[in-house]
Amino acid sequence: MAAGTGTRLRPLTDDRPKGMVEVNGRPIVERQIRHFLDIGVDEIVIVTGHKAERFAPLAKTYGRLTLLPNPLYETHNNIYSMYLAREYLGASYVSEADVLMHRNYLLQRPETSLLFGGYRRGFAKEWILRFGPDGRIHRVDVQGGEGVILAGLSYWTAPDARVVRERLEALVEGEGYENLFWDDVYMSCLDRVSVYLREIDPGDWSEVDTLDDLKDAEARDRARV
Repeated sequence: MAAGTGTRLRPLTDDRPKGMVEVNGRPIVERQIRHFLDIGVDEIVIVTGHKAERFAPLAKTYGRLTLLPNPLYETHNNIYSMYLAREYLGASYVSEADVLMHRNYLLQRPETSLLFGGYRRGFAKEWILRFGPDGRIHRVDVQGGEGVILAGLSYWTAPDARVVRERLEALVEGEGYENLFWDDVYMSCLDRVSVYLREIDPGDWSEVDTLDDLKDAEARDRARV
């Protein structure tokens, strides 16, 4: 999902999508593309919006990239991006384009649906994953403090994807969905799917929302080389 305007990263996003902002010489989303191709993913769909044309060189370089435009990116949250890509949901990953993966922690053939997350503390507001002893996620809380937080990446088996897709379609066909996030969709049906935590190291990923986040991501990335 790469349709957002990235207002908090201006002026860097004045002429490019947030996912095309470079960290140590390479766009954030390009790092993801390379990781996905390395595990054998055969098709990557990028839902575009703001400055969508900037993704064209990546499609030319890597192939197997489908660019799917979201005409409502300025007025709707990313629930609509997922709605447009819903036919691709199933035995597939869903990733946010502003997440820098400092290493490749993707799995080739997950056996269950997964939410990727890692322990962090001292944050003001994040998606905190609540799970049982077996790792099955039963709730997601949006609050501050400490805990295992969502890392902007999930995997969905075909059976679970059908449940989530039905919920997604029901929400979008109703009213007042414009301010919802993609995460709100699956959070509302966790009792009907079997999704488990895939815990990664806190230093494995950076979510780049602001210029300060970008500086931190660059430092963390250099430290891992």
